[in-house]
Amino acid sequence: MNKKLYTYAIAGLVIFLSFFIVISAYGADKPVVSTTGIHTEGNKATLNGVITDDGGKKISCYGFKWGTSPTLQEEEIFHKNIEASISFSKTISVEPGNTYYFQAYAVNSKGSAYGEVKSFTVPPIYNDPPEVVISSPADNSSYTAGETVGISAAAADDNKIQSMKLYINGVLKNEAQEGKLVFNWETSSLPAGKYTLKVDAWDGDKTGTSEISVNVEAKPPANNAPVTSIKKPVATENSGNNNREPVSRGTSSTATSTVKNNISTNSTYHKLSKVQGSYGQFRYKDTTGGRIEIDPQWVAENIVTITLPGLNRKVQVHKDAADNFIQAFNYIKNGTAVVNGRQVSLLSLVKTMDGTFVSRHVNWDSSRGLSNHSWGIAIDINAGNHYRYVDPSKEPNDPNLILWQKAFKPAGFSWGNSYSDSMHFELLN
Repeated sequence: MNKKLYTYAIAGLVIFLSFFIVISAYGADKPVVSTTGIHTEGNKATLNGVITDDGGKKISCYGFKWGTSPTLQEEEIFHKNIEASISFSKTISVEPGNTYYFQAYAVNSKGSAYGEVKSFTVPPIYNDPPEVVISSPADNSSYTAGETVGISAAAADDNKIQSMKLYINGVLKNEAQEGKLVFNWETSSLPAGKYTLKVDAWDGDKTGTSEISVNVEAKPPANNAPVTSIKKPVATENSGNNNREPVSRGTSSTATSTVKNNISTNSTYHKLSKVQGSYGQFRYKDTTGGRIEIDPQWVAENIVTITLPGLNRKVQVHKDAADNFIQAFNYIKNGTAVVNGRQVSLLSLVKTMDGTFVSRHVNWDSSRGLSNHSWGIAIDINAGNHYRYVDPSKEPNDPNLILWQKAFKPAGFSWGNSYSDSMHFELLN
């Protein structure tokens, strides 16, 4: 009897072991793998993955496939022991501007498993040449031989400007070791004709260039007839002469009493702007097409180059207005608005940007006053379809209305919508 029971016990153990072997062989599965992400730095990228489930079997190998196309032509295999939920990584070399695809995988005795194929693009390395602006004189402006032409230029770049050079008809005339260049060009000994003014700026790697033309006209023949000199009375502050120009800031007492009609005809910049709030005034002269040329010394002392946040555009503005411009565009860069029931970024509402420092009359019409762009305190947004009035009650989703409410008004700007120029934002204090 005991022998029979022993036989049954042996048979039962064999059946149990057979069942265990079958379960072990057929109850396991392939591993589960995730491609988790990427970290890039310079010309290196680190691929990351994790085995979330080993499938009940030991992982025999794991790794990554990657390449510059979805075929994933490169591969790295790891044979080290690894357990589920432990991440693994591989650092590869990458080239700026290229797009890479990668995928994590793992293998056990049941087979191979793969994570999602992911991709990333390495940002290209840009080094654009410096942006050069010749603020005066205006292109195609004309002078009479003997006048002194004030030349003012500025350069902006992501890198430091190493040097600027001024060439007139190909001859080097002046050089500066910074981002501003000011030069007084004497024309008394020049023959009449057209002259090419070119300014180069070098950032240590690339050179940017701006070029304009200036006409020098011959002096009119001298009139030998006797001339009687007539001295006009000078208007005083209490004279009641309503035609006198406002007092120029920072000038001598003699200069402050000079009136419009008594400014010396020998002065290159024989006109005087109005005082525009705290942004002051300047001497200038009219050129062509509604343009003006501002005294380059004033430009050098008051106009600066800034980068507008979000747009990453370099513009020239008045030094006392720079913070307001930066504040407005920080609001635009970081802000959102609900438009037609959908939340959008304020930056997406800016389709075009024009201005800011442009030396001219209003609407380029020399019979009108000077535009506030001449002080570098104005900017035009979405000009193509906003030279008009925006009705807030009928157009609550108009982009310029939203930009006014969310960015420009909080930054201290006024809006030209009140005079049907809704593209125009300016500072007046």
